[in-house]
Amino acid sequence: MVPLSGAPDIHPGEWPVVERQFSDDQCPSYLDGNVLKAAFLGVMQALTDAYPEAGYQHCVLPPSPTASTWKRIQMGKSCVAMTFGGWVPEQKTGQTFRGTLVFPVFLLIRHNRIEELWLGTNERWGFGTLGLIAQAVGRLHGAKVPGLDATMRVTRQLCPAGIDWLDEKSALAELEIQIEGVGLDTEVFTDQLPDFLRLSEIWTADGAALPQATLNVRDDA
Repeated sequence: MVPLSGAPDIHPGEWPVVERQFSDDQCPSYLDGNVLKAAFLGVMQALTDAYPEAGYQHCVLPPSPTASTWKRIQMGKSCVAMTFGGWVPEQKTGQTFRGTLVFPVFLLIRHNRIEELWLGTNERWGFGTLGLIAQAVGRLHGAKVPGLDATMRVTRQLCPAGIDWLDEKSALAELEIQIEGVGLDTEVFTDQLPDFLRLSEIWTADGAALPQATLNVRDDA
């Protein structure tokens, strides 16, 4: 290799031999859930607004609820339970992943008569399953997700039958809430990368360290 005039001889085997020290936040992650967490908490808040805690117990189901979990919930007052169903990608995600978040929601009530399970009672919190479903559509469908620039859609409403742990004085209404076009919040990610926004390397030549070269990628880095 012929060195440039006046420059020390730089050997390829000596290229960056001084390891750059990374800061503690050099390798940030999305371990807190990022937009998934925001959507999850937002749906929880929306359900609390639609079904006030004064009349409804709110809970989050485990990923694989058992019959004993449902029975324990059933013993209390009317319950609104939610869980996370998935993040379904759009057909063409390209370089940026976007998809639909799915949140199953279960509305569990108890009444003394069969008619009341459907139509409810005259009591303040005496909704039947029909009223619960209507409330979900009226309050949640098309509404903004609290804390997230996105809109909810109620895409499914049904009252499943044949549930062995459900007694005749109880009823279950199942909903599905979807949030479309959701992608990761990359601004949060890049804000955690000061070293990627302030690039620097130390090279050596003939055993001597050259001055550190720094490249600021943006003004506030």
